[in-house]
Amino acid sequence: MNLFIIFLIVEGVMSLLTLAVFALDKKLSGKESNGRIPEIVLLSLTTFFGAPGALIGMYVLRHKTNFATKFHFAVTLWLALALQAAIGVLLFIKRGG
Repeated sequence: MNLFIIFLIVEGVMSLLTLAVFALDKKLSGKESNGRIPEIVLLSLTTFFGAPGALIGMYVLRHKTNFATKFHFAVTLWLALALQAAIGVLLFIKRGG
């Protein structure tokens, strides 16, 4: 199996996991508990190949979209997405297009 296919599988699995964690955190945000998912966990999942899932989580679930208070979150998301897209393109080209 070539690296591009492995990349797509990892990106897909991590994106689904990231989306699920975003959904869980959104559900917990309406409650008066301290059981929220720490932002470092959400950002780590985003950075480690979960950026597409985080993007879906932000905009479909409307979670972490207040850019006035979550600017660092948006910057991290878009940088991670750009890096992951670049890795995908490079691996695609390397395999022979």
